[in-house]
Amino acid sequence: MSFRDNFTGFWNVWKHGIITRDYALLDEIHPNRIRSAEEWFRREDRLGRELGKGSLWERVQPENWTMESAILKSSADFRTGTL
Repeated sequence: MSFRDNFTGFWNVWKHGIITRDYALLDEIHPNRIRSAEEWFRREDRLGRELGKGSLWERVQPENWTMESAILKSSADFRTGTL
C-alpha cells in the first residue's frame, strides 16, 4: 500500500461519516476547550495585547517578524535554507 492510498483511506473515513466526533464528550472532558477558529483567533489577539505584544494582526505583519516569533523552519531562517 502506498502512502497516498493509506492517507486517502484515512481521510475518506472522516469524509463519508464513518467516524464522527462526539462533541458532548469533548465538552465533558475539556469544558474550556476552544470550539472554533474564531474563538482561537480572538483568544490569541487578547493574550497578545495583554502581554504587550500587540494585536494578532500587528504580530503577523512582515515588519514585525522576528526569530522568536517564527513557528516554521522556513520562517525561522527567513527562507534562506539555513538555521
